[in-house]
Amino acid sequence: MYEQEQSKYCYPNSDVLINKPGFKQQSQLEAFERLVTTERLRLLQLRPLKGLFDKKHLCGIHKFIFRDVYPFAGKIRDEDISKGNFRFAAVRFLHDQTDELLYKVKTEKYLKDILHFEEYVNRITYFLAELNVLHPFREGNGRTQREFIRCLALQAGYEIDWTKVEPTTILHAMIKSPFDYSELKDVMGKVLSKKNEEQ
Repeated sequence: MYEQEQSKYCYPNSDVLINKPGFKQQSQLEAFERLVTTERLRLLQLRPLKGLFDKKHLCGIHKFIFRDVYPFAGKIRDEDISKGNFRFAAVRFLHDQTDELLYKVKTEKYLKDILHFEEYVNRITYFLAELNVLHPFREGNGRTQREFIRCLALQAGYEIDWTKVEPTTILHAMIKSPFDYSELKDVMGKVLSKKNEEQ
């Protein structure tokens, strides 16, 4: 849960996010969210959401995953958020910074022209880490980022299997990534493989 004063996204006098089923208990919401998003992510594994790897594409992935859970699914957040002592991108810069980052994906030809695996790991780690710093959504950033990056890898001839690394290891690497990419780079080196090398 993100840290700030009373959020406009939460029920009054509560830190439970306003949700479509109307759950007021965090445990109920978490159980429902886990059930729904697990199925949504399974569907995306079978049929990735196509797009131009721009903000619209990123928002589309978020909406697909969370549309049955949150009314803000697919919408860039409009309040500042933080975790611990780290503040994610400020709202007043968020749209422009998201556009700028994803424009880099385009100018780098969606990473399709990178020949060496190590270089590919470096660049895709960079984009995942920078997306994490932005944290464009009020909730559901990690799952959306990972699916967006998985789709980016697919069109460049790579597979990503997040199950190859423990979720806690991925989470720890993501937490450190705004300051140090090394652990996240190690994670990406393990979960990435060329399609024709998959067993």
